[in-house]
Amino acid sequence: MMMVTSKVFSSLQFFTLFYLFTVAFASTEEAIALLKWKETLKNHNNSFLASWTPNSNACEDWYGVVSFNGRVNTLNITNASVIGTLYAFPFSSLPFLENLNLSNNNISGTIPPEIGNLTNLVYLDLNTNQISGTIPPQIGSLAKLQIICIFNNHLNGFIPEEIGYLRSLTKLSLSINFLSGSIPASLGNLNNLSMLYLYNNQFSSSIPEEIGYLRSLTKLSLGINFLSGSIRASLGDLNNLSSLYLYHNQLSGSIPEEIGYLRSLTNFGHWMFTDKSQLAWQ
Repeated sequence: MMMVTSKVFSSLQFFTLFYLFTVAFASTEEAIALLKWKETLKNHNNSFLASWTPNSNACEDWYGVVSFNGRVNTLNITNASVIGTLYAFPFSSLPFLENLNLSNNNISGTIPPEIGNLTNLVYLDLNTNQISGTIPPQIGSLAKLQIICIFNNHLNGFIPEEIGYLRSLTKLSLSINFLSGSIPASLGNLNNLSMLYLYNNQFSSSIPEEIGYLRSLTKLSLGINFLSGSIRASLGDLNNLSSLYLYHNQLSGSIPEEIGYLRSLTNFGHWMFTDKSQLAWQ
C-alpha cells in the first residue's frame, strides 16, 4: 500500500512539474513573439512599452498585458501612441488571448487573415486607427467573439458574410469607414446582437429583411449611407429597440405603421450626431 501511495505521489509530482514547465515555456514563447512585433513598430522605443523587455518572468509586469494561468489573456494598449502595422502581430502565438484592445493608436495597413487564429477571442477593439483594406472573412471563425469594434478607420469593401457565423456577438460597430455594397443578410443570424452601428459608410441597396430577426437589438444606426428602397416593416418586430437612426440615406416611401409597435423606442428620425467617436458606443 505504501509503495502504491509513493508511486501515485511521484506521478503527481511529475505531472505538476511538467505542467509548470509547459506553462512557463508557453508564456516565454508568447513574450518572445510580442517582443518581435514590438521591434517592427516605427516607435518601438515608445515609453508606454518600455516595460516590454526580455526577462525570466516572461510577460509579468508588462504594460497592457494580463496573463491567466501563465498564458497571455488580455492585451490592452489603447491610446499608447503605437505606430505600426499588424503584419507581424503574433496571432498564431497567442492561442489563449481573449481580449485585444489596440484602439486609439496609429496602426495602419490591413487586418491580416491570421486573425482567425485567435479562436478564444471574446473582445476585439481596433477603433480609431488608420486600418485600411477589407475585413478578412477569417474573422468568422472566432466563434467566441462577443464584441467587434473597428469604427473610425479606413476599411473598404464588403462586410463578409462570415460575420453571420458569430452567434455570440452582442455588439458590432463598423461605423465611420468606407465599407460598401449591401448589408449582408447573414447579420440576421446574430440572435444575441444588441447593438449594430454601421453609420457613415457607403452601403447601398435596401435594408435587408433579415435585420428584423435581431430580437435582442436595442440600438440600430444605419445613417449616412446610400441605402435605398423602403423602411422594412420587419423592423417592427424588434421589440427591444430603443434607438433607430436611418437619417441621410436615399430611402423612399412612408414610415411603416409597424414602427409604432416599438414601445421601447425613444430615439428615431433625423437626429444629427455631433461627436461621432463617442456615439459609436453610446
